[in-house]
Parts: sequence; C-alpha cells; structure tokens
Amino acid sequence: MTDTPNRSVARAFTIVDELSENGGGRASELATRLEMPVSTVHDYLQALVDTGYVTVEDKVYRPSTRFLEVGHRQRHRFEVVKAVRDELAAVAEETGEHVTLLIEENDQAVILAVQEGSEAITLFAYPGARMPLHVTAPGKAMLAHMDPERVESILDRGLVEITSQTITDSEVLLEQLELVRERGYAVDEGERIAGMVCIAAPVLDKRAELRGAICVCGPESRLDEARRAEIADVVKRAANVTQVNLDYV
Repeated sequence: MTDTPNRSVARAFTIVDELSENGGGRASELATRLEMPVSTVHDYLQALVDTGYVTVEDKVYRPSTRFLEVGHRQRHRFEVVKAVRDELAAVAEETGEHVTLLIEENDQAVILAVQEGSEAITLFAYPGARMPLHVTAPGKAMLAHMDPERVESILDRGLVEITSQTITDSEVLLEQLELVRERGYAVDEGERIAGMVCIAAPVLDKRAELRGAICVCGPESRLDEARRAEIADVVKRAANVTQVNLDYV
C-alpha cells in the first residue's frame, strides 16, 4: 500500500463501513463497489485481519467482534452511563415504553444505553447507533444547550429529511430549540420514525454543561397530549436525578 497515512486510514475505515453495511463480502465485491483495485482492497483486508478487526472464512470478510470490545470499553468510560443506569430502568418501568440515553458526538446523536418497558415497541435502536441531531427529540434537547455558533455551523450544512415530518427549515428548528429551553424537554412527532412520538430531556451537570439526553419513545396512537405531559415530567425528573448522580461517579 503506497497511500499516505491519512488516506490509508480513511480507506481502511471505508472498507470496514462497507463490510458492516452489507454484512460482509469478498475482496472482488468490495473492489467493485468502492471502485478500487482488487489487489489494494485485498491488502487492506489482510491488514485488518492481522489486527483482529476483520475475520475471513471461505474468502468472505466480515467485521469482527473486536469492535464490540472497543465500543463496550468506550461506552463505560462515559460517566453519564453510570449515573443514569438506575434511572433508565426506572423510567422504562414507569412508562412501559422504549427508553434511551444519547450523547452528542461529532455533530450527531449517538445511543449509549437502551431500556425497554413492558409495552415497548421494538425499534432499531442499539448502543452505537447514530443519527442527525435535528431529527430526534434527544438531538433537539441537546442542540438547545449547545454553543450557538456550533448550532449555526450544523444548520449551515443543511437539514436532511428522514420522514415527511422531519424539520428541514432552520428557522422552524431554532424556534423549537427556544421552546425546549423554556419548558425543559423536546418532542419529535414522527420526525425520524413515522408513527412514533419521542420525548427527551437534556442531562446537564452542575456546571450546566451538556452530558446527554434521556428519551422515551412510544407509538403516536397511545401518546395523547395528557400522556405526553406525564412522560415529559418523568424524563425531566430522571435528568435531574442523573445530574445529581454525576457528582458521585
């Protein structure tokens, strides 16, 4: 491989992403999809196999469980995960719905922990899943407490549309963020997942620095206005308890 170091790293991760998105593949298939020489792709794959991040069987390459190990270690380095653990379980039990803890990383919302209540609908949500900030209640809860210049930078890149309900107008989103700051929680109504309503509160530490957001999601059919108000109170209380817990982790 004669690439510069930066380009080599970028190519290696592009190959890993391609393997992950497609559940694996042969070197020739990857070369075609990535428009790279087969020999180059094979060299990268062999290096990834040698370091333990990719496995190969019958010439089919797949990401290894080494990524789970790395992710697990990193997730548990976040103080907020320890501080919120009991609260997530309590919120799931009280609401019966799908509950998550998310953080902001590289201008995206990233799930760190998941709890499912007795009535929770199964969602494609798992630790490590990431999504644009503006399409989710927890993302908006976090945007509302981020530096205004950084928020402006994120908005300037454009607001991708995920569903027909996704907010793609910056002015509308900024108005919502002001409302989030006023009432202490954010809502998304089918903005990322059609038919689902999500309610989230930001987790701030005692210095008012953003540490994440706690979110409850449920089907629109059973989350009427009264139920939404109840859940908003629950997530705000959980966020406040988590703030206190952060002093002891």
